[in-house]
Amino acid sequence: MPSKVERNAAMDLLDALSRSGTLPLEDVHLHVVLTATHCFDKTLMSTVVQDNVNPIECVERSALIMASVIHGCPPAGLLKASQEERVREHAPPARP
Repeated sequence: MPSKVERNAAMDLLDALSRSGTLPLEDVHLHVVLTATHCFDKTLMSTVVQDNVNPIECVERSALIMASVIHGCPPAGLLKASQEERVREHAPPARP
């Protein structure tokens, strides 16, 4: 239900910006900004020093999963061939 409310709000905004369709929207671009946070069980320094874990690799995996959903393709399809092995070493396969 919240997505329906948000969609209606977005359509109302578009309606207002286009003056109910009387103002043509030509040669326009839509930019969507997606934000995310990544939580660790410990502080960042403890994750690096005590657990010997590179937090960038954890965040990279999360970003790859989100990008794969947005683009509708498998994560491997978003990586350069030269990077696939590196990512595979540090990130277990995501569940389908």
